[in-house]
Amino acid sequence: MPTTFIEQEATPNNDAIASETIKGSVAKPAKSVTVALTFMISCVTLLMTGFAIIIPVFPQRLQALGLGAGTLALMEGAFGLGMFLFSTPMGTWAGRVGRKPILFISLAGFIVTNLALAFVNIPLLFILIRFIEGMLISGLMPVSMAMVGDTIPQERQGRWIGFITTAQATGIALGPGIGGFLYQAMGFVGPFVLSAGIALVASLLALILVPETLPEHVRLEAIQAKNQRGSKAKTAKDSRLIGLILLFAPFLIIDFGMIFTYPFAFPQYPFFFEKVLHYSTAQYGVIISAYGLALAVFPLFLGRLSEGLPKKPLIVIGSLLFGALNMFMFAAPLYPLLILGAILGGLGSALVSPAMGGIYLSATTDANRGKVMGMRGSAISLAVMLGPLTQALIGPWITPQITFAIGVIISLVMVIIASLLLKNTRQEGRSNVEQERALPRLH
Repeated sequence: MPTTFIEQEATPNNDAIASETIKGSVAKPAKSVTVALTFMISCVTLLMTGFAIIIPVFPQRLQALGLGAGTLALMEGAFGLGMFLFSTPMGTWAGRVGRKPILFISLAGFIVTNLALAFVNIPLLFILIRFIEGMLISGLMPVSMAMVGDTIPQERQGRWIGFITTAQATGIALGPGIGGFLYQAMGFVGPFVLSAGIALVASLLALILVPETLPEHVRLEAIQAKNQRGSKAKTAKDSRLIGLILLFAPFLIIDFGMIFTYPFAFPQYPFFFEKVLHYSTAQYGVIISAYGLALAVFPLFLGRLSEGLPKKPLIVIGSLLFGALNMFMFAAPLYPLLILGAILGGLGSALVSPAMGGIYLSATTDANRGKVMGMRGSAISLAVMLGPLTQALIGPWITPQITFAIGVIISLVMVIIASLLLKNTRQEGRSNVEQERALPRLH
């Protein structure tokens, strides 16, 4: 399936559309597209850095107000709920109004909510603001992925998905250190203001340097479909959404399982290190840093593997490696093996993420790409939200070793699902596109 309308073959039915589209802003030389996507990825890096800056500040700020872990849990739960509920709508709107407006809304929303968090002292407002923040920035990753699918040919998408993954991990790795330093130097307000300032820079970059990538004719068709209101149109819309969910169910399940694993297991890590293994905080930090560094570095170099190799084996092998840290924590918690397990976990993620992203992009069209990536964002947000919640519910009743064993089992289940349900990637892409076109339409 062609991934850019520049590459689509002109037929007697779409010659006029293709001719008009080529005149659009996206039909630019490869160098211009590369520059634009580089700025878009810079926006992602800046936003994730700003997001991570405030992570170490929240506990101290809440403690100073006489609040504790319960309020922090509610805040993070509200953030995850906002992302879960609005990722799919944001992706859908990105297919109607364009990618760039949703990208700008996400960045601008992050600025406003960070400034609000800097000066609000009411617990209920903390929770409400975090929900709004999750709601507004839920469109960032669906839009970023959709822009790659809009502009980059399939044979080069893997490396760009790897770049986006590296941008996320780099921002999250750098942010907490910067936030801790600013908190020591400037107090509570400094990290939030700097975070908002970073988002402002990212917003200006997006506004000035990132072009719109959604084809004009696709946007017009979506607007026309939206104007066809009524019960039949709503029924067709609901059927179409359900059909998309069923078509992409294996991918969504794998995404959910991969993301759920570590948020579920991580709360047990520091206590297990300290009370059972008797490792120091520094030793624990080295292992977490090794995992974070692997998440940041490996996608940068291995993303392009999914361009030349079959995606299914990469997903199977990556899912298996992703569970290495939990496996060593459960079976052989020796310090060198734990470091190795952290690195292998990052390697597994670097194999899975670009391959999965490539399958999503190759199996979607310009019209539904934003919606499908929004559905993926909802699955990921749900996993991030349910992982810690599940641990909080069952953690008191199970040992840390059982937690790690559950993490290993989840990874193995993902391997089985990928082995049994994923077809040959090229056939999968064509099959999904053909089935998607057969779903009920609004017009």
